[in-house]
Amino acid sequence: MADQLFPPVSEADWKAAAEAALKGASLSALCTETAEGFQLKPLYVKEDRSVLSPLPGEKPFTRGFRATWSFPEINAELGIDPISSGAAAGIFPEDSALQAVRKGERITVNTVPYHTAGANAVQELALALSEAACFLKAERKEWETVSKWLFHFAAGTSFFTEIAKIRAFRTLWSTFVDIYQLEGHQKPVLSMETSESMLSVLDPHVNLLRTSSAVFAAVVGNVDYVKVSPFDQIKEGASSELAERMARNIPSILKHEALLDKVMDPAGGSYYIESLTEEIGRRAWDLFAEIEEAGGIKQALTAGSIQKNIEAVRIKKEQGTAKLRFKMIGVNHYADPGGQVQQPKKPAVQKAARGEPIQPVVPKRTAEPFEALRLEAVKLRQTGQSLTAGVICFGERKTYQKRADYVAGVLSAGGIKTICSERCRTIEEAVQFIQNHSTSYYCICGSDETYEQFGSSLASSLKKAANGAVIDSAGSQAVEGADGRIAAGDDMVKKLTQILAVFKGGRPA
Repeated sequence: MADQLFPPVSEADWKAAAEAALKGASLSALCTETAEGFQLKPLYVKEDRSVLSPLPGEKPFTRGFRATWSFPEINAELGIDPISSGAAAGIFPEDSALQAVRKGERITVNTVPYHTAGANAVQELALALSEAACFLKAERKEWETVSKWLFHFAAGTSFFTEIAKIRAFRTLWSTFVDIYQLEGHQKPVLSMETSESMLSVLDPHVNLLRTSSAVFAAVVGNVDYVKVSPFDQIKEGASSELAERMARNIPSILKHEALLDKVMDPAGGSYYIESLTEEIGRRAWDLFAEIEEAGGIKQALTAGSIQKNIEAVRIKKEQGTAKLRFKMIGVNHYADPGGQVQQPKKPAVQKAARGEPIQPVVPKRTAEPFEALRLEAVKLRQTGQSLTAGVICFGERKTYQKRADYVAGVLSAGGIKTICSERCRTIEEAVQFIQNHSTSYYCICGSDETYEQFGSSLASSLKKAANGAVIDSAGSQAVEGADGRIAAGDDMVKKLTQILAVFKGGRPA
């Protein structure tokens, strides 16, 4: 076995095998778009890497500022960033506030407010550099010591993007130091916290997986400090003792059991991560230059262009989650309709500082729209309403099961339980199911061919038997006479809002 070698395989060979597996579909079907707006390919090869990164500790520091590996410490002491905290409060601070920061031991640039408002990795890095440039303009002579800087980021669920984000920032910072002719050691302090925007009060223990992934990415990205939030941090009231203990244990598990303190730059040599690093870095520098050419971060925040661009990214993410393109386990995917739903805590009120009023950057968690649906479902149950939907299955199991599972998954995300019929061969069997299981909402599941086979009589007969209940169909091809549909690609937050209104006694819009 030791003498056996795998035969060499070219990219053309891989493409041929992939196309055969796709059974005629284009390879482009395997491409995905990131929150930053560029396409991820299904395969990265040596040619995708434009430059060869030097060793760790060598300029431009893509692979780390040190030539030796060091596991991150826990919870850096963060100073106040008057720009980002002011943006969250709707104020751009006075020059005196920027100048006063120099009195501290460290100069903190905290991009978390932008991240929690929806900013992507490119925007986070560009804004970090723009803030640094703004501080330099406010008090040039006092900011020449590079080692005084601390840059603090948030890590979300996009594992490889978070690794590439930190790697890209080190490269950008090296260029920034050269252009602005800063003196002193090239290394600022880099810190990362687990993002609050990825947490949910729905099935909260899944947050343990999200935070573990985020810390893993931060460690692989080689930061100096990590801050791990308790998995129930966003619920109303104090975090539990278990959540606090797990937050402390996650870094220890990654260090002592995953042995992440034994490998230097494990992302090095990955054509995918290195290509992603270059792409994020290039776009971030272009955006930084664009902001500076337009007058800097003060002008951009005052004009509202940064807020507008961040909101556009957030809305796109929100739409992707609503349409189930981005899956959150326990929230819009594999949700437990009978699970306990806790009240989320209210966002902290930002202290208003002295300065020029601006449009604030508003934090919003990804799960909030689905949490609102589940809380509405809880209120309906408290009134004695039974939130159970009927799923009527037509045809052979192999033709209806996929759609039936999809419908059940969508409804569970809104706190609605489902009861499925046995295989219905005739309309009469479906009518019998409706008579045995009376509810306010039903969904027909079958193949498009089955829908065509029964024609308009299907919906009309079932609606008559259902005594005014709403009847939808599964799939993009609507059943003639049905009230609506549940189909992949539709906005499920909007759809579930309509269905809950049915149980409340209304009708779909």
